[in-house]
Amino acid sequence: MHRPLIPTSRTLASRTERPAARYRALASVLVIAGIALGCGSPKSTPEEWSIQERLAERLETDTRVDSFTLRADRGRVLGNATVPVWVVIASDFQCPKCKEWHDEVFSVLRKDYVETGRVRMAYVNMPQPEHLNAMASAIAGGCASVQGKFWETYEKIFATQRQWEDLPDARPFLDSLAIAAGADAGPLRLCTERALSTKLVRTDMARSKAAGVESLPTFFI
Repeated sequence: MHRPLIPTSRTLASRTERPAARYRALASVLVIAGIALGCGSPKSTPEEWSIQERLAERLETDTRVDSFTLRADRGRVLGNATVPVWVVIASDFQCPKCKEWHDEVFSVLRKDYVETGRVRMAYVNMPQPEHLNAMASAIAGGCASVQGKFWETYEKIFATQRQWEDLPDARPFLDSLAIAAGADAGPLRLCTERALSTKLVRTDMARSKAAGVESLPTFFI
């Protein structure tokens, strides 16, 4: 039976309780950053989602594990596969505070902890309903992830947040970012047009909620 690569919500919750001693400093930095920033609340209820959300509505109750979702799940893991310690980031591409954390901390975390083989890092989607294009950007990231271009696209999405956040339909712009990051244009556009990564995003949202995420960004070690 196929299982997601990124730890489940139950595992995430347990791993925040007793971090290994040599990672307590990292845990403190990430937790403080999350508390200091804090973007949105998953409790908000929207009157209307983005066009990508409506296009993907038919997938809302489909919880079957499929190969596409598994590939997308694996594509947003960064670091050596043998490293047992995870840093899982619950975030929203349109969240201003998530961008602030990304701009100030991400490169340091990647250089000092991921590239030195001390941790593995993964990104989990928690798009907030008050953000017009949060779901569209999460879907774009998932579609890039299937092609192994998640982190390159991740960087570009955050770098251009102010350019796409208020667009009536951000999909073409987000597609261009993933393509510029190296994704194959044809499959990428088909994926975002059909919102094929919606199941991944919804699974992320359910796992984040079950793990107690109440503000963004949130970090689990």
